[in-house]
Amino acid sequence: MKLLAARAKLAAAARAGRGLVSCASGARRPLSVACILTHRCNFRCVYCDIPDHADREMSTRQWQQGLTELTAAGLLRASFSGGEALLRPDALEIIGHARRLGLSTSLNSNGWLTDAQLAQLAPLIDVLMVSLDGPAEDHDKARRKPGSQQRALAVLDRARQLGVTTTAITVLTPANLHVIEPVLELAKRHGFWSYFQPAYQGCFDRNRGLDPGLTPQVLADVAARLTGQRRAGLPVGASEGYLQRLAAAPQFGSCTNCHAGQHFFTILPDGACIPCHLTAEERLWPNAADLGFAAAFQQMARPSDGAGCAISPYQEQDLIFGLDRSAIAAALRRLGGQLG
Repeated sequence: MKLLAARAKLAAAARAGRGLVSCASGARRPLSVACILTHRCNFRCVYCDIPDHADREMSTRQWQQGLTELTAAGLLRASFSGGEALLRPDALEIIGHARRLGLSTSLNSNGWLTDAQLAQLAPLIDVLMVSLDGPAEDHDKARRKPGSQQRALAVLDRARQLGVTTTAITVLTPANLHVIEPVLELAKRHGFWSYFQPAYQGCFDRNRGLDPGLTPQVLADVAARLTGQRRAGLPVGASEGYLQRLAAAPQFGSCTNCHAGQHFFTILPDGACIPCHLTAEERLWPNAADLGFAAAFQQMARPSDGAGCAISPYQEQDLIFGLDRSAIAAALRRLGGQLG
């Protein structure tokens, strides 16, 4: 299992190299896609409104055909999430199709349903990201599910044993800023990369903005703390470039110049193609189920204005496709499973 995992990581690194060569040309190509398989979730976390948007979902066949079509158009990476993606009984079938296409793959999960499927899942993904909101008391309170933190850590441990690169993401609100250092200690102890994500007031509407308690001063302090923790040897997943943008709040960058819609994008459960989930409610987006996936990507408008966002995965991808050295190095370390 570990030999297969090592080979998969080498292949993922090679795909990443091809992607950087491709994006250097400046041509619009769908190199990375976030596949939101469902908005349904078995949790009702205090900071998340995604389950409120649960609606129509594309079929197994539609997702598989779409991934095949996008791969022919240049796709190199597919991430899968929800809601909770594993609520779909065909989730592994869809992820497995992406793996057979030769794509680099990752899964975002809350960890509650993951363990039962982990033996089958491990050969299909390069990276597992589990939501982790702090020590048990903080995590279980945010998740409204007793025992959820213990289960999340157990899944991270077992996935690492199976050779999967493990990461966790912590949503930061004004009420839980104290969890940063304890989460990083957990990350060091359990061998996973740790990411931190400032909370937005609405998951699909950037105009609502960040939680008002996450002021520029607060975010600058978060960036400084994470920088200090990384220098102390803790497994901070964020690149230097992302932390610099976080410290520059409220001007995180430029939506106009972001590579969202240029090299990476998101497909919602019903097939809508959007640059990022914060733009989901801004217009009627082209639908892949109706137009075809490659055609919907090409017809998708790019953000026309905005001061960027604080979404960690989007910022890291924007930096990577902008050929930022720190972001590229962080991504390669993650693919290699190296901590520190």
